[in-house]
Amino acid sequence: MPERYTTPYPAKRIHSDGRAEDTEVFLARECPVKLFLDGKAFTTLFASPFELKELAVGHLITEGAVRYGEIAGIEVEGDEVHILTKKKSSPPRDEPAPAEIYIEADTVFDPEAIFAGTGHLESETYKLTRGTHLAALIDKKGKLAVQIVDIGRHNAVDKVVGAAFLRGLDLSQHYMLSTGRQPAYMVTKAARAGISLVATKAMPFDSGVKAAKKANMCLVGQLRPEAMLVFAGEWRIKTTK
Repeated sequence: MPERYTTPYPAKRIHSDGRAEDTEVFLARECPVKLFLDGKAFTTLFASPFELKELAVGHLITEGAVRYGEIAGIEVEGDEVHILTKKKSSPPRDEPAPAEIYIEADTVFDPEAIFAGTGHLESETYKLTRGTHLAALIDKKGKLAVQIVDIGRHNAVDKVVGAAFLRGLDLSQHYMLSTGRQPAYMVTKAARAGISLVATKAMPFDSGVKAAKKANMCLVGQLRPEAMLVFAGEWRIKTTK
């Protein structure tokens, strides 16, 4: 139900001809979500007030903080999410250099499966508020697996990744659909989750294209029913020519 993501607010609409009228509009809801890792405050995210477990799991994975197999427990208390890991405490040491992110999977998608994503790019919540983003996971047959709405494009990505891990989905056999632009930061979040193809109705930044090429990912922009632009990893989409 899109209504749970929104709240009605009074406003005054003023027209260009000078007319004014009272009206009511729906605004997207936002709340702070406090994330604790092994009993310590990790971060505070500002997000839509649902799918908090998915948000926390996905955020930790896409930020490279933990692997899913390291999570021992998840508990949601109001606007707080507490995650416990199997890691044993160890004395402080110098942080190692971050490992290169590279997608090993050789997954290839039919173009029809990518174009099928255009049917899942707009949510009822967006139609009500014009203030939300959406992320989705779609399988190789073009079937929708997960679709989540949030006020932030990065939150939406975290939530679908978290949902995928919690449901046991094989992310190497799905691509991610996003309504947001794709800078390097967004592309890298998907790569850390093992996603080999990201498609957006928007356009990527040059940094996003560079990150996708470096990670062996396919990056699609301006996804429309009639065409798409492929900026990296063209071999992951079958073509007749």
